[in-house]
Amino acid sequence: MNRYTRFVIACALLMWSVGTVRAQVRTSSAESSRSISRILGISPDSSGKCGTSDLIYARLHWNELSVQKRTAIQKILSRPAKQKDRLSRSGRFRIHYDTTGIDAPSLITSGPNSQKIPNSVEQYIDSVGACFDFAWKLEVDTLGYLAPPSDGMQGGGPEYDVYVSQRGLGDFGLTNWDESVDLITDGTRQTFSSFIEIDNAFFGYRTPGLDGLRITAAHEFHHACQIGNYGIWKDTIVPNSDFYFYELSAVYMERLAYSGIHDYYFDLPAYFQRFRDSQSRALSFSTYTQQYPGYERSIWAQYLSKRFGRDIMRQVWTGVISDPVLVSTGKVLQRYGTSLESEFAQFSFWNYYTADRAQAGKYYDDAANWPRFVPNVASTFGGLSASVSNSGWPLSTQFCEFAITGDTVTAILVDVNATSAVVSNPPSTPYQLLLTSANATAPYQTVGRGLTLSFFPDDQSQWKTLYLKSSTKSIASVAGDPFPNPVRISHDSKLNLPLSGSTEKRAVVYFLNAALELVMSREYDVTESFGSRLLSVPASDLRDGIPTGVYFVKARCGDKEFQWKVAIIQ
Repeated sequence: MNRYTRFVIACALLMWSVGTVRAQVRTSSAESSRSISRILGISPDSSGKCGTSDLIYARLHWNELSVQKRTAIQKILSRPAKQKDRLSRSGRFRIHYDTTGIDAPSLITSGPNSQKIPNSVEQYIDSVGACFDFAWKLEVDTLGYLAPPSDGMQGGGPEYDVYVSQRGLGDFGLTNWDESVDLITDGTRQTFSSFIEIDNAFFGYRTPGLDGLRITAAHEFHHACQIGNYGIWKDTIVPNSDFYFYELSAVYMERLAYSGIHDYYFDLPAYFQRFRDSQSRALSFSTYTQQYPGYERSIWAQYLSKRFGRDIMRQVWTGVISDPVLVSTGKVLQRYGTSLESEFAQFSFWNYYTADRAQAGKYYDDAANWPRFVPNVASTFGGLSASVSNSGWPLSTQFCEFAITGDTVTAILVDVNATSAVVSNPPSTPYQLLLTSANATAPYQTVGRGLTLSFFPDDQSQWKTLYLKSSTKSIASVAGDPFPNPVRISHDSKLNLPLSGSTEKRAVVYFLNAALELVMSREYDVTESFGSRLLSVPASDLRDGIPTGVYFVKARCGDKEFQWKVAIIQ
């Protein structure tokens, strides 16, 4: 064999070996994006867009895993080795990336036939730095969240480390930490320093290219703030460590940062249409599973911010340092003069007004683009009666629809028992709902066409209800009917008096006994609620001085006068 032949063979072998290594790198990189899911036996389709959920799920079930699975997961979670790193313009982030190979990043063209743009590695890294600098400016400098703690010199400097790799399969990114190295505080809750991994192009993603990068930076950086300062409650104290709230908050941060990017739309059907158990009962709002990790519930943060301003979410997170999420939320809402129970019920009622029911200027800003709630129970009224017998989980919302002639009545039944929602394996609460044209059993509400709805739960104090008609998208109560009637002072929060046709902002209400003697008179604001104008009398005003009995109730609103007969039960 001459020297030239030996040289050609050597070159061929070298090229084959390089190709083999590259193939191995390609396989390893592609598999790593969902390796934790596969180790845990979870379908990648149910893992969501944020790998942090996979990581949390693995750690929640750590003691159930074999030594081999733990070792494999620990290997996956180690910091990636990259060819190059550089700082973002602010100097707060150190970005690690490859300039060659399958993990080398690139920009992509826009449009349905998107392609990767050659030689755009450094431009992509410029964008990564800009997006994370913006996330810091918004979340820390503007909104006041605590900045993620430094990890020392683990990534080559004290800056926060971001690693860029091809993740694939719709895995946008991951906020990662090593419990043995990154633990900062330990107790009932733990805090950690962390690092972030993101995709290198977002090519073929549901939100592709730079928009995918933008929302991922806002999302994962919020996780870094959460984990580094507010901490993770141990699951022996708080079921599933309240991690649903981590994800719903991070998705909310995407929308706050980029209101024109609507990636969260993809997750909403999971809440509006599928968030239920095998008996079609809506799950407790505090549920955390791989199928329902929390992305689908980000609208809770939208609701709170629309009602009380965007600072309320930071206040809740500040409270998480001392209390689990629901306890913290309840304490914050008390400072606003309301309660978690009342706001969760109102949130549930707002969720009726989506898709074609959305009303411009009311409720959520983007609700017209959201799906409708699929009812938990749908029944057709046959002429005499229709009933539903089921149960509800603590802090859950059941939608029951009755088709009547030319209309649909929707009963929104809200179990507001937040206390039981923070314990493991809470019991469900039975109830019966009855729509009838015959003699109604009290307590009931008249809903028109000679029909009444009666609701019989095992524990009335745990429930709040609202009945709406699809034809008017408003409260189903007949215009002249007060509700509830009778008013049970120990269970009902207020007596609602419909003032149809009135335009005044204030009204005076009078309570007279059977002898037509004035028992009480007060002036109240007239409000618009779910398409109806109402005067609401707090039950606390009826508690003292009005004994159990039937009363004539009059309301004077400008030049209009209304009159009803109401039963009050102390």
